Amino acid sequence: MEGSLVFVHGTGVREGLEQTLAKVRTGVGTLPLSPDSVVGPPWGQEHGPADLDVTPVLPESSARTRAAADGEAPEDGATDAATWGLLLDDPLLELRLLAAAPSAETGIVVGGQPTEVELQQRLDEAEMAPEALEAAGVADEELRSALAFVRDSEALAGAAQAVGDAGDPELLDAVSRSVVARVLHDQRTADPPRLSPVAVSGDRRTELVDAVGDALFGAPTRGIFTRTVWKTFGPLAMRIGNAQVRENRAKLMDPFSDFIRDVAFYIRRGEAVRTYLANAISDLPANGPVVVVGHSLGGIAMVDLMSGDDAPHVDLLVTVGSQAPYLYLLDSLVSLRPGQDAKPFTPWLNIYSPADFLSFRAAPAFPDVDGIVDEEVDAGVPFPESHSAYWSQKETYSLIGQHWP
Repeated sequence: MEGSLVFVHGTGVREGLEQTLAKVRTGVGTLPLSPDSVVGPPWGQEHGPADLDVTPVLPESSARTRAAADGEAPEDGATDAATWGLLLDDPLLELRLLAAAPSAETGIVVGGQPTEVELQQRLDEAEMAPEALEAAGVADEELRSALAFVRDSEALAGAAQAVGDAGDPELLDAVSRSVVARVLHDQRTADPPRLSPVAVSGDRRTELVDAVGDALFGAPTRGIFTRTVWKTFGPLAMRIGNAQVRENRAKLMDPFSDFIRDVAFYIRRGEAVRTYLANAISDLPANGPVVVVGHSLGGIAMVDLMSGDDAPHVDLLVTVGSQAPYLYLLDSLVSLRPGQDAKPFTPWLNIYSPADFLSFRAAPAFPDVDGIVDEEVDAGVPFPESHSAYWSQKETYSLIGQHWP
């Protein structure tokens, strides 16, 4: 496979252009395309909008309580991602739910030791397989910090007292998930956030939970939430959104504020961005097909550019987590306007995720146009990580390879 792949970044690249570009170059290594053929024009450095901080204008939060509705949540990917979203917010939540159950008649089990002491010893003595940490993108010190956090928590003591058996599968699963959730919580709250493999892949997350369970208890956990906890945890994850949004408004608004800023910026400054990208693409060496991959606002700019009269030569347009179809419906693109027999550039591969609230399908916006293909790539992680998770998924590169001209 010959040619060039042009990665057009968006402004919402949470970990920086160079780190994301490195992931893309690694990902195309699964294709017969040299990583040296991947370029990423840094248009944002010269023409992009400034960072946005909405914190000063937000009202103070008034929501301090949360309640779970009755009923049982379905065991599907959406609920699983939402539940992990709560765990990342409070890694000890599942242990707190277990602690709220009626206490067991006895807390003395293995070797006559209290359940809490047995669990603390296991957390102290846990030895993780290096290959498991490497696959997850987690440093040993990160894991040690998470193990200590769970070990010293009141939630562990409460859950141990309530369950009363250090070998109880539900308790062991909850402890393992709490450790992994703490790792992910620390990565999410780092500055800048760390998007390790385990943060952007539900499968990798399950593998790490299993590996932690194996290190702690000599056997992998089930990796899924147990039915007892699910009756409360699932509905809690799906139905407390309003309270959580109010309590964490600044953090949760960041990606949406960035999107609003991007739209306003592009409407006013889009011409300079399109000109910069057109020149960068035109300067590529003539070594085969040219495939352009636009992420988020980068996808908006490329759809607009490639659908105009002065488009550079490109053989395939790929948009990933892009709002281009949405802006088209808003009549905010220069080259494409609703109701005027719009003809976007094709072939156009559009990759989206149901968990990425800033991604949209393209084909339904242009029902009379052939050559537009929508493909779903779901990493099994919650928003906003889902907006950047595409670059850690093999499916993304496999789809690009399948459509390569």
